[in-house]
Amino acid sequence: MNENVTVLVVDDEDYIRDSVKIILETEGFHVICTDNGKDALDILSAHYVDIVLSDIQMPEMDGISLLKEVKNRFKDVEVLLVTGYPSLDSAVESVKIGAFDYITKPFKVDDLVNKIQKALDSKKLKRQVLELKQIVSIYDSSNFFSKTLNHDEILSQLQSVIKNELKISSFHIKLFTRQIEKSHNFDEDFKDFLNDKFSFKRSLITFSENESKIGHYKKNGQDINYIILPMFGTEGLWGIFAAYNTGTHTFRDIDVKVLNIYVSQCSMALQNSLSYEDLSKGYVETVTSLSKAVDAKDHYIRGHSENVKNYSLMIVDEMGFNEEFRDLMFYAGLLHDIGKIGVSTDIIIKPDKLTDYEYGEMKKHPIFGKEILEPIEFLGDVPQYVLYHHEKMDGTGYPYGLVKGEIPLGARILQVSDSFDAMTTDRSYRPKKLIAEAVQELDDCTGTQFDPEIVKAFKSALKGNNII
Repeated sequence: MNENVTVLVVDDEDYIRDSVKIILETEGFHVICTDNGKDALDILSAHYVDIVLSDIQMPEMDGISLLKEVKNRFKDVEVLLVTGYPSLDSAVESVKIGAFDYITKPFKVDDLVNKIQKALDSKKLKRQVLELKQIVSIYDSSNFFSKTLNHDEILSQLQSVIKNELKISSFHIKLFTRQIEKSHNFDEDFKDFLNDKFSFKRSLITFSENESKIGHYKKNGQDINYIILPMFGTEGLWGIFAAYNTGTHTFRDIDVKVLNIYVSQCSMALQNSLSYEDLSKGYVETVTSLSKAVDAKDHYIRGHSENVKNYSLMIVDEMGFNEEFRDLMFYAGLLHDIGKIGVSTDIIIKPDKLTDYEYGEMKKHPIFGKEILEPIEFLGDVPQYVLYHHEKMDGTGYPYGLVKGEIPLGARILQVSDSFDAMTTDRSYRPKKLIAEAVQELDDCTGTQFDPEIVKAFKSALKGNNII
């Protein structure tokens, strides 16, 4: 029952030390002995120990000092103190510092064994509580990783978990196939060691069996304990995770297992994030091509979609909207006229006034745009912004005659951006206006055609960019 339990006995009196060793070995414990606190700390650094049984009165380092060091450096080790000079003060002090209990000399064999067993039960309970917390943390992290596609958020979450939950001081992630690296409090010399010993080609061989690598070295007289884990994607090894602790904190089996889970979760989330990023870039390129195709139907409006995008983003930044909304307006600006693909080129480039029929056809382009964009899920509300970007605050716009708050914010921003660029560029049916004239028209139509707050923000952004 106790053969896997190691007790470290620390006492400067040989006969006490030897007697306790015999008693505990008879009970099946594995026993290590030393006669002073400093050697005890060295033993704890080199061996896994469950219980420290230490005398209080010892030369060089007394039991209270040893207790403080153990609790500071080896937090999961339980400590029992032994004294031949029992006092309430020393007992209270030792328990306050973190001792599990104390035993007075002379002690009964049963009392000694019972207190060690209780210390083991306490240690087991603490471990179960810790494991439960880790399970909860793993579950929470899994939920977090599944809900974000932002790789900066993913890496920040991993950093928070390994720092706060696993008490790991330094880590480094390197994705070979993406040339992405992320470090926290990581030594540059150790990073050079990783680049040399754990290059992509070497890592393919080293981690062929998906096993972590644990090691130890000294730097400037300080102990460094490290662990290196492989990161796998759908096509095999694509990165490594390295972490280390300074001092005597080693990586136990449970640490390795839990860390493996976190790193695997992170690896999967990063892969999803980067795949989504690739997909988004592909969409952006497609969207840009489509907007250029629309503008190409009329040389007078070449670059119009790009201008509307830029003006819209100026408004978004000026009004302080979040990054998610900014991304939507990026696409909305580029695609606001995508529906003109469904309108005859003859109508679009006609230099004269449109007939009622032709104007009716032109007014369909927001509806066409919404129908084209609606199947693209990642565009979110962009199809709605495109549909309503020709509505007006007083209800005289098209296609549905919406008023004020019925018009989505994104569409109200497009109204201003689209109109300003239309006024300040040459068209087939009229020459461009001066910027000052266009700004004056924005003011004149504020409240009837345009949202006053958006016009105010746009004028401020134009000033900030030295356009007016």
